[in-house]
Amino acid sequence: MDLSVKNDRISLTVSDFGGEMTSLKLDGFEYLWKADPAYFGRVSPILFPITGRFMDGFYIHNGKKYELKLNGLAQDAHFELSSPDGNSIVCHLRADEKTLSVYPFDFDLTVRYCLDGQNVNISFEVTNHSGEVMPYSVGNHTAYRWPLISGEDPGSYFLRFEKEEHLRSFNPFGWTADFLCGEKIRPIYHAFYENGTRSFRDPASAWIEYTGATCDYVVRTWRSELPFTANWASGDPKAELVCIEPTLSISSHGPGLSDREGIHLLRSGETETTSYRLELYKKSER
Repeated sequence: MDLSVKNDRISLTVSDFGGEMTSLKLDGFEYLWKADPAYFGRVSPILFPITGRFMDGFYIHNGKKYELKLNGLAQDAHFELSSPDGNSIVCHLRADEKTLSVYPFDFDLTVRYCLDGQNVNISFEVTNHSGEVMPYSVGNHTAYRWPLISGEDPGSYFLRFEKEEHLRSFNPFGWTADFLCGEKIRPIYHAFYENGTRSFRDPASAWIEYTGATCDYVVRTWRSELPFTANWASGDPKAELVCIEPTLSISSHGPGLSDREGIHLLRSGETETTSYRLELYKKSER
């Protein structure tokens, strides 16, 4: 089941499968990837309770081995959806026997998408009902069309940061490379992603933009509450998508959930909320 909301500028559709955004439009113009399974069969999956993978394929908790797939369990779960006010979509997931088999904690996860002018405010509320500390991460793996406008040169696209940055990118397989060396603009092209994901941590910038040199449409990700950003695309030029993934944590060799860099430790009975914002605009209107 899909649920949609809109205002005078933005329309948003969310699926109960994974609680993910499947369409995001400004004035009828679609920003999101079409979910082609030949390259990436999802659109904007929710990352919970991990981002990335366990490099050994499993983790150990209280002496027991658990296998948790890449990017966690929420992406394949069915959420309860509601739209309480016509401007927002609320997605709720509660732990059950299936989730407990891979993540042995009793949790509530509530994801809220709220339209506000030309913004979508996205929040993740996590509650720990277990009798022990619960390690967790949240984030989004949002895939955008690349190029945004069909027929444009994908090599003319770039990421623009609010401030000049010195950032080193890395992936879970030990590869590292410079991402920015005192610049605001990171040109992107398919060969740039031949080594896979380019993750970076704690940019000075509060926001990151994605657009093209001749493209009028821009998406600005306000991600200051989420310290990590993963930037991924296929090296295949036929794969017309690029992902910008704000998240709390990142991949790890383990052996435990608590060993992951950036992981949050939520005490029994506590609730935490983390949020970020997507701002859509046209250059011609600024």
